[in-house]
Amino acid sequence: MTSITSKQPSKLVPPHGSTELKPLLLQGEARAQALKLASTLPTITLSSRERGDLIMFGIGGFTPLNGFMNQADWQGVVDDMRLQSGDNAGLFWPIPITLSAPKATADSLSQGDKVAWLLKTAKSWVS
Repeated sequence: MTSITSKQPSKLVPPHGSTELKPLLLQGEARAQALKLASTLPTITLSSRERGDLIMFGIGGFTPLNGFMNQADWQGVVDDMRLQSGDNAGLFWPIPITLSAPKATADSLSQGDKVAWLLKTAKSWVS
């Protein structure tokens, strides 16, 4: 098979807020380590919307976000359609990307705690 390479700059439009896509899908050893860690963490079951968001994170569709929004970014998006934290502060972002949790679960967590996300399929639960 022949590989075609070009020394021309890409004519693709760069992703919003970044010069390149930022896919967050883990593979190989990083995935294995994350699955091992996930087995020790509290869990949150994702809704169908959150499952779609997870896919978008994996493929880089929410570049430059690193994950679900924190309180400051959520508030900034709701009030002004702008991210508020980190390198992305001030970046136009019109839609909150949030993770919901049952009240009891949310009350048991602190900001920065890690959780494992569960996906409910038609036949079984997978993590």
